[in-house]
Amino acid sequence: MKHLYPYFLTFVLTTFLFTSLQTQAAKSQPTQTQEPAWIKPLPHRTSTTINPKEVNDGYHYLQRVLQWHVATGEVYYHNTYKLTTDEGVQNSSELKFSYDPNFEKLQLHKVIVWRNGKPLDKLDLKKVKVVQREQGMEQKIFDESLTAIIFLEDTRVGDVVEYAVTISGKNPVFNDKFFNSFNLQFYDPVDELLVHVVAPEHRKINYKLYKTEQKPVVATQNGYTTYTWHSQNLPSTPVEEEIPGWYDPYPGVYLSEYTSWEQVAKWALPLYNQQQKPNQALLTQIDSIRDQFSSDEQRLVAALRFVQDEVRYLGFEAGIGGYKPRSPSEVFTTRFGDCKDKSLLLVTMLRELGIEAHPALVSSTNKGQLTQALPSPYAFNHCIVQVKLWNKTFWYDPTISKQRGGHDAISLPDYQKALVIHASTKNLTDVVAPIAGHSKVIVQEAFFFNNIGGDVKLEVKTEYFGADADYQRSRFASTSLKETEKSFLNYYANSYPAIEVARDLEFLDFPSENKFTTLEEYTISDLWEESEETAGLLSASFYPQVLRSYINSPRVSKRSMPLHLNHPTQVEHHILLYMSEPWPVNATNKKITDQVFTYTSDVSYNSRSSLITLSYTYNTLNDHVQPEQMTAFVKHQKAILDDLGYNLTYNQNMAGTLADAPISWPAVFFSLIVLALAAFGAYKLYYYDPAPIGGYTSAYAESIGGWLILIMMGLLFSPFRTLVVLLTGNYFNQNVWQGFLTATSASYAPVTAAVLALEMVLHIGFLVFAVLLISLFLQRRSSVPQLMAIFYFSSLIVRVGQYAALEALGLQSITATGIGEITGSLITAAIWVPYFYKSQRVKNTFVVQLQPPMLEEELMENDTAIVNN
Repeated sequence: MKHLYPYFLTFVLTTFLFTSLQTQAAKSQPTQTQEPAWIKPLPHRTSTTINPKEVNDGYHYLQRVLQWHVATGEVYYHNTYKLTTDEGVQNSSELKFSYDPNFEKLQLHKVIVWRNGKPLDKLDLKKVKVVQREQGMEQKIFDESLTAIIFLEDTRVGDVVEYAVTISGKNPVFNDKFFNSFNLQFYDPVDELLVHVVAPEHRKINYKLYKTEQKPVVATQNGYTTYTWHSQNLPSTPVEEEIPGWYDPYPGVYLSEYTSWEQVAKWALPLYNQQQKPNQALLTQIDSIRDQFSSDEQRLVAALRFVQDEVRYLGFEAGIGGYKPRSPSEVFTTRFGDCKDKSLLLVTMLRELGIEAHPALVSSTNKGQLTQALPSPYAFNHCIVQVKLWNKTFWYDPTISKQRGGHDAISLPDYQKALVIHASTKNLTDVVAPIAGHSKVIVQEAFFFNNIGGDVKLEVKTEYFGADADYQRSRFASTSLKETEKSFLNYYANSYPAIEVARDLEFLDFPSENKFTTLEEYTISDLWEESEETAGLLSASFYPQVLRSYINSPRVSKRSMPLHLNHPTQVEHHILLYMSEPWPVNATNKKITDQVFTYTSDVSYNSRSSLITLSYTYNTLNDHVQPEQMTAFVKHQKAILDDLGYNLTYNQNMAGTLADAPISWPAVFFSLIVLALAAFGAYKLYYYDPAPIGGYTSAYAESIGGWLILIMMGLLFSPFRTLVVLLTGNYFNQNVWQGFLTATSASYAPVTAAVLALEMVLHIGFLVFAVLLISLFLQRRSSVPQLMAIFYFSSLIVRVGQYAALEALGLQSITATGIGEITGSLITAAIWVPYFYKSQRVKNTFVVQLQPPMLEEELMENDTAIVNN
């Protein structure tokens, strides 16, 4: 029979395993028991004073009872609610109870449906369904929690559902410490609420009230202290839309046996101070980083990127696993872990590299509001890493993949407060994210016009920095380029339905700067729209849609709760319009400063390239708006929305080339008057007849030569250049003047018209002056040196004055007078003015006078003639 032994052993092992699984499954199943003796009972209640019109979702609570027994770890729930509508029957006829089978048991006491004052028992263990739902599966979190579901049969409008259950058990990771919290009001009204805590007399339960002044009734009897909150006719607590994630609108109470954050840190310390040494594979990886990089900063970044990008996020958080990280060697070997696993792995690697690092607990939802709660492990839901390097503190989140940038510029969510797991920790620590890692977006949309009314080319360059760069980098890594290109195209198609891709989407990654850039190019055939009322009148609209998407437009303006803002937000949006012909533009700039944001806009024009530039910026200063700030906030938001956007209008009936454009006869007449006055002035200057510099006379005159030839060529060219500017610069274009001076015109700008007229006067004046100088120059008149100095200096002064005046008015010169031309005039004056006064050739050349004084020989001859006569 010896040969049958292996089969017998297999049978025994299989039977044992099957029996063990059955036993384990039986332990995890709910049981039906009597209500515990320690609870504080309430009288049965089936009547209500609540108006059904105040109820949401078709049901409301008559009684809500929550009771804790600190010593045994039991939690007792006894709730009674009424179904008021068909929707309530549809959505509230299943009871669900979740529990962790690793340390908790579910005891069902009663499930009753009251109809017309009569009870209908609905508790049948055979009909209870137990499922493992894994509600965090989409977030890669598995906690093995079970959910017991009771499907209530034959429920009707008007029924009252009553149930009582107890969940018993303590998570051993908490070392028998008690802490929790509860609300004293809810979204809908409640007839009656009872919260009852039973604790051994020697265990003090600290409590902290939040948005309430309702203190508990405290009593001590038979070695137990009880804390009781009992309320009736609880009003509803309407919750406004778009509140910050950290804001809790409901009055409530925090409970905890912990008296300080130091005690919580000491609880967490042994969970993270694991004595197991890193295995050889992990040490090899650490040595590889040490050998490849020479500085601590480089090694820090290398270790962080390894944990972020090569260890995927996945958490098994059943029982103690929800709070105690797995060993770093195991996490490294399996290449997955949750926030605490990845944080401890990074801390271990950095410590092996000689860099001080510590795990730190944070709340991704409550952020800085942790200070409002009592100390407890429940205050945290996330783990990050604190690093001390060269007497500076840095913070990193190992769960965020595709982060780039230097060690001092890696982005971090706004966690605000952290509990550093270290023996010296006494309190919460401020978490300060690096400014260089803050999110920022810069959009540049360039529209190129070949002709008005035709197709337009659009080139888009978007630069993402900080967290925005991390997000885009991850997005492009997980989505096909074609799919992303289609998404980008559809974004612009909402504004321009006939838009088409002209060049494939490209992206550029700059890891050292943590900058991610996308490049797009499109052709738009429907940018221009013709007016239905006026034939030939075209218009085109431009709107900073990307920047607009970052601006909150609250649906509820009258608020009693804070409004959420995305923060930090830094957005710049530039729209460049490269026009195919000169365009009248009224340059403007605006700044709006609110307590929680700043906004600027600027419209400018460069006539040299016919470029219209629209620039917008929006920066948030806080992550919320307080209710008392809402009036100003809404007002400023409206001002922003009114300011956004720009329109171009073009009348084809009045358009054409400059030669074809209708002539403005008033401008022609005005120019003739200016020309006559300038000519009269030139006539007067022609007879200006000073003595030659240095006392030279025409008898010693030299011909024009040397550098004077270069100056003469410049003078000969000057009138032609000025004439071209006058004839091609819209100075005589009736459409331009009509647009500037007609109050109903979209381009109405009387100040710009004045500037245009002043420039016309200056051009005509310099044209006549240049012609006069050419005449005098060729005659080698003695007035040339002084008049040339006046010409150069006046040119410089006019350019500086013109530029300063236009800047003060918020305008840019139509002839593009700018810093470059001012610099050129300054250099010209600095060179040639001294030359005309110091050069010997100048002194020998410009000596001719209209009425020269007689020379000494001529005077003697005249005297002799007089004597002879």
